[in-house]
Amino acid sequence: MRITQGFSIGLSALKRNKFRSLLTVLGIIIGIAAVVAMVSVGGGAKFLVLAEFERIGGASAIVVRRPQHIEKEDGKWIRNTSPEQLEYEDINEILRTCPSVKSVSAEVDRMQLLISHKGENKELLVEGITPFYSEAHNWRVYSGRFIRQDDIDSKSLVCVIGWKVQDDLFRGVNPIGQELRIGKRRLSVIGVMEEKGNIMATQGWDEQILVPFTTMQQRFIGNRYWGLDFWIQAVSFEEVEQALAEVKVAMRRLHVSEENFEFFTAKDVLEQVGNVSRVIQILLGGVASIALFVGGIGIMNIMLVSVTERTREIGLRKAVGAQRRDILQQFLIEAIVLSATGGLIGILIGGGIASGAGWAMTTFVIKDANWPAVVSIQAALVAFGVSALIGIFFGIYPANKAAGLTPTEALRHE
Repeated sequence: MRITQGFSIGLSALKRNKFRSLLTVLGIIIGIAAVVAMVSVGGGAKFLVLAEFERIGGASAIVVRRPQHIEKEDGKWIRNTSPEQLEYEDINEILRTCPSVKSVSAEVDRMQLLISHKGENKELLVEGITPFYSEAHNWRVYSGRFIRQDDIDSKSLVCVIGWKVQDDLFRGVNPIGQELRIGKRRLSVIGVMEEKGNIMATQGWDEQILVPFTTMQQRFIGNRYWGLDFWIQAVSFEEVEQALAEVKVAMRRLHVSEENFEFFTAKDVLEQVGNVSRVIQILLGGVASIALFVGGIGIMNIMLVSVTERTREIGLRKAVGAQRRDILQQFLIEAIVLSATGGLIGILIGGGIASGAGWAMTTFVIKDANWPAVVSIQAALVAFGVSALIGIFFGIYPANKAAGLTPTEALRHE
């Protein structure tokens, strides 16, 4: 018997019992839909995290800081008593000796300070930065100018404000040249940054104020080392590991040892996101596997019923010359068609769930974000292959039972 003929006979048998066939593959549909939706949403989440990092220039970033405490190999934390500190002058050495590094920005930890302007008071985050900050974080000036090197050298009382600060404190008035009172100091506004939005990694960026890091250290902190971090950009995302190795060598040369400093990369965060995603996928995959197993048992059950109902048909076919392999092939094809059909329906439903989840996330949870929860060809092919294998695995026993019937026994069956 030809395979195409077997498909034709199998489809005809399934069409005679459409509702029963649908109920049979319900477990397959649920399981495949769950797997496809899970993979699609999980992949979209990882892509979104990477895209959000890219919005702040963090996808290929390496952050270097001097921590207050250091974790030892035995897991204990001890106070960092080393006199070694990050120095602004270290930047030149890093740029000179690290070919995989594109730029370095020195930044002072954000502080929440009281900001005043013509009777308007608001607590906002103030951050000390260098001229490379704009390039390093993919954040451009909308109007006015950015902080320059001469502002750093002279510790100028100037600032650049976020988009929402302009709306909240200046209310439509051009802020360039206006003064803001930050704590006890008066700073002149020299620029307004473009709007970043309020999504994940950019949370609160539009509500902060940027000042020269030397001004921050001397005028607001009184300590030239406090909170100084380096935000280092690798040439590309693929070269982050190489850039990190080069930076560690440079830090060893500048400060005897790199052990007194911490190094973070976006890849580390992405790995953590991936680990959490994998745990969730394993849990949901377990649930989906149970649904697929139940669906497979349903297929086996319905195929056994089908063998019983069509015993005389099997006998007639054998009596007119059908071989054992013909009967085996026919019922096995029916099981595969039943399971694969459920897989296709599950892929469509899973794709719909993924798209709906992406829409819900971007509409109600992370507004204005682009969650690319799209079913990949690879996920669809794997899901379809799994459903076909389930049909083969759970269809072998009923098909073998049908093929083992003798013509005389089958023809006597009522």
